[in-house]
Amino acid sequence: MSKPKKMDDRCPLKLSEQPDRFCPLAVQRLKALRYAGRELTEEEEALLPGCPWAISHQLANYCFFNYISQYPTDKKSASDMEVAHLCNLSIDTVKHIEKNSIKKLKETDDLKEIAEEYGQDAVITNNID
Repeated sequence: MSKPKKMDDRCPLKLSEQPDRFCPLAVQRLKALRYAGRELTEEEEALLPGCPWAISHQLANYCFFNYISQYPTDKKSASDMEVAHLCNLSIDTVKHIEKNSIKKLKETDDLKEIAEEYGQDAVITNNID
């Protein structure tokens, strides 16, 4: 049996190791999201009880940090559908967040410098509609 991995410092429970059973704060957050009956705004979700890092993945004990360490992927990134499921969001919301994130990233000074050096298209391709 392998040694449990060190827990991320952002854990609300301040665990020293990643959980080996369901995280009670993650379960609390997921239940609150389910009983909300609709997709909440960022502000509404911030007011919910439980762990903000909760994800809908039972084998990772509903812990984002467990998921990242236990389920590495060879793919470039998770699909919109996977992200939506894990984070209890609609696919439209995931696409909207992704589009806004790329827009904000393009506006950073560091990326502008890289774009000047290598050309805008070489830095970020925007295939998001």
